[in-house]
Amino acid sequence: MGKITDRLNRGEILVSDGAWGTFLHSKGLKPGQCPELWNIEHAEEVFDIAQSYIEAGADMVETNSFGGSSFKLAHYGLSSRASEFNEAAAAISRKAAGNKLVLGSVGPTGKILMMGEITPEEMYESFKEQAIALERGGGGCDYR
Repeated sequence: MGKITDRLNRGEILVSDGAWGTFLHSKGLKPGQCPELWNIEHAEEVFDIAQSYIEAGADMVETNSFGGSSFKLAHYGLSSRASEFNEAAAAISRKAAGNKLVLGSVGPTGKILMMGEITPEEMYESFKEQAIALERGGGGCDYR
């Protein structure tokens, strides 16, 4: 498998996944529901999505964790479950990927530093929590 950076530096062309939200909605995620909660409550559906990308020929698959920061999850009253959701997301994608790469998906917090909605330290801690959980769930995968 090798590190993604090594493979890209060798000139390999790698195919990834896309449209996680579209697939989640096609499996029943309703508008306004938390996609990351599905890593716990509908893990088999999340696995099916990840596996479908691998079966279609993807070299790497993301985790269902784009909105998995504690700040984004606060919108659903689920900020305290950030680690749980991210670890599960990585474990699901790792299981589906087999010997393929897993990319930890980390999206924006929804907060703006320049507007004073969040401090740099709070943002750092939120992303740190997410990254540690993704690594833990992925078994030490290369998320670079």
